[in-house]
Amino acid sequence: MSAMLKEQLVKVFSLMKPGMLFQYEPELDAFLEFLIWRFSIWVDKPTPGNALMNLRYRDERAVETRAKVRTGLEGPGLTNAQKIWYCIATVGGQYLWARLQSFSAFRRWGDSEQRPLARRAWILIQRIEALYKAASFGNLLIFLYTGRYRNLIERALRARLVYGTPNMNRAVSFEYMNRQLVWNEFSEMLLLLLPLLNSSTVKGLFGPFSKDKSSSSEEDVTTCPICQASPTTPFLALPCQHRYCYYCLRTRCAASPSFRCSRCNEPVIAMQRHGVINPKISSQ
Repeated sequence: MSAMLKEQLVKVFSLMKPGMLFQYEPELDAFLEFLIWRFSIWVDKPTPGNALMNLRYRDERAVETRAKVRTGLEGPGLTNAQKIWYCIATVGGQYLWARLQSFSAFRRWGDSEQRPLARRAWILIQRIEALYKAASFGNLLIFLYTGRYRNLIERALRARLVYGTPNMNRAVSFEYMNRQLVWNEFSEMLLLLLPLLNSSTVKGLFGPFSKDKSSSSEEDVTTCPICQASPTTPFLALPCQHRYCYYCLRTRCAASPSFRCSRCNEPVIAMQRHGVINPKISSQ
């Protein structure tokens, strides 16, 4: 959810100075995480991901003081103190850690040439990060065995994810999937048929329907039918004798051995220089 919100927010500043949001990326991530916390956990609602899985947070301390619960649906939600500490740990903790890492990397605390105090601070940061990762891995193994707390923050706050409702109806709709399959098959069919179609042949088939005889009779035969300009080096297409630019006619004949005249749709078998006595015919 935060990634989707971030993508939309970045589009708002797409016309601003490039790289402006990059230096404020930790603040942007913290702001989006705070918004998700404010409109979900703070008002006793699950986060969007937990809502999809029919989960909510429960205060495990209140459940342990009572008698043994029968189902995972029982138990009160988080207290205000737990919600605030959850925000401080997730939003504030991640923001401070990201800023500390970027600041230490910018100041190059890890270089051997730095002061002993900066070097020690860098080593301390690395050890804290390694210790946190080891503790998170240990908590993951415990979670896979007991299924109680997903991460260290939930374990410290005694906030456990439980079912929100006893039954959850999941209406599966295949409309979007069917639409995607139809367009995918249609695009594959077009990619298969397009190489088999000759553009000049298709143009010749639909030519009689696209313009009447009067317009064809009034067509300017002095211009090149390809570039619509007066040919600087005119050449004639044989055997129809229509005039083209040398470059236009030569490239079309080289690209397609079955090239047809753009004016009369006759096959072009050769080309010759216009206005030359006893012309030398050059084949394709």
